[in-house]
Amino acid sequence: MKASVILFLFIIQQILPGEKIRKLEHNGSKVTTTYSIDDKFLGNYQGNKKGFLQLNSDGSGVYQYDYHGLSTNCSGENITFIWGFIVDEHGDIVKFKRPYGYSYPIIYNCTGENAFQGCTKRSMIDYLLEYDDGTITVSSSDNWGKTD
Repeated sequence: MKASVILFLFIIQQILPGEKIRKLEHNGSKVTTTYSIDDKFLGNYQGNKKGFLQLNSDGSGVYQYDYHGLSTNCSGENITFIWGFIVDEHGDIVKFKRPYGYSYPIIYNCTGENAFQGCTKRSMIDYLLEYDDGTITVSSSDNWGKTD
């Protein structure tokens, strides 16, 4: 049964590839999201240290903290996840007007062993901040900006 559902979802995704809509979980709730976004948000975000965020066009990604302080149960390696921008009841990407431009809420759901906050949280809401000058940064880090 499960294999037939997965096959059905795969076929639908191939028929409607532009949709890229899926439910992601955060704090016990299912949230409608999309990874069908403007290409300007895809790619790598990095700062002055080793930490980074990578958003791939297939809705997967990688996150690595740029600071220490992880619990002993957490290796501190890359956190792999699937992601999506939150969409409203009309299917539009949620964004908030800010003095500098816009902020876009994005949900990450972990897919590997490592997780957020010392491997205690399997999901996280973050914000991509788009400035009026076209610069894009990540709210969860002090200095991560789009590098490509």
